[in-house]
Amino acid sequence: MRDIDQILRNLLPVLERLEEDRQVYRKRQQTQLLILFLPLIVILALGFASEVPVIGFIASGFWLLINLILYHFRVGKLGAAYTARYKSTVVPALARAIDPQLEYNAHQGIPESTFVGTELFNTTPDRFQTEDLIQGTYGKTFLQLAEIDAEERRTRRDSDGKRETYYVTIFDGLLLIADFHKHFHGRTFIFPDNAEKLFGNFGRFFQKMGGRSNTNLIRLEDPEFENAFAVYATDEIEARYILSTAMMRRILEMRKRFGADIRIGFKASSLVLAVPHSHPYLEPDKSIPATDLRQVKGMLFELKYFLDTIEELDLNTRIWTKE
Repeated sequence: MRDIDQILRNLLPVLERLEEDRQVYRKRQQTQLLILFLPLIVILALGFASEVPVIGFIASGFWLLINLILYHFRVGKLGAAYTARYKSTVVPALARAIDPQLEYNAHQGIPESTFVGTELFNTTPDRFQTEDLIQGTYGKTFLQLAEIDAEERRTRRDSDGKRETYYVTIFDGLLLIADFHKHFHGRTFIFPDNAEKLFGNFGRFFQKMGGRSNTNLIRLEDPEFENAFAVYATDEIEARYILSTAMMRRILEMRKRFGADIRIGFKASSLVLAVPHSHPYLEPDKSIPATDLRQVKGMLFELKYFLDTIEELDLNTRIWTKE
């Protein structure tokens, strides 16, 4: 990665122009809030003073509804435009600063078919959104990294017996697909070992039910890894070859960074990593000046935090070769 101070100096003219956009947004926001709340207070006060207070509540509710709609169109769109401009100008520069071969596109992502094809989740989404695609070669490794929000539609009966539809999250986070530089004959999956944690040895029964098609539960010799993950594979010999002692140590270290719910797959010639991540990703805080370099540094380090997975798993070393 190039010198951080040089990166920030190059970005400063861009950040100054973005700050002008942010100031327009903030002024419009403050004006619209005054238009919303000052008359609202007056309407409520007059309502309480009248002989029919309910009229004040109705009027205030109507005023609130109208102004929330106006706020969305007058303020919300300005804020969204500022965020879009920030991401389209600042984030690509940060990606290239990490590696000139990396490209960023805020509006693209990883296709739904690719997400389903990873087999890391056994439910097909009914609602699927993806954005913030980073794609290219990092060191020697080609990768794709994107934010994904996948949901399943379900139905239930309410207290009156009426059917209602609701959605549950399948996955909300970052999906990384990286070239492993080896063609796998089989498929190997690493999932959080929640069953054994909850049910002890009896949980192994549930573990066996949690695999993917044609896979078997693999027992490994590393007790810490066994306690953290359940491993399923179509080819046990290949799975043990992939999950060497060194690789299991690296995955355990990665689990400490990203949390216990990471999922990993090895199939075709790729490593796939799913990391739950509910916080805003590569999004500028509109309450912070665009010229605040701490925010830019934070975004740079957040981006590198995920890309460092390539180094953490030693994928750039090329200890395997494709057949």
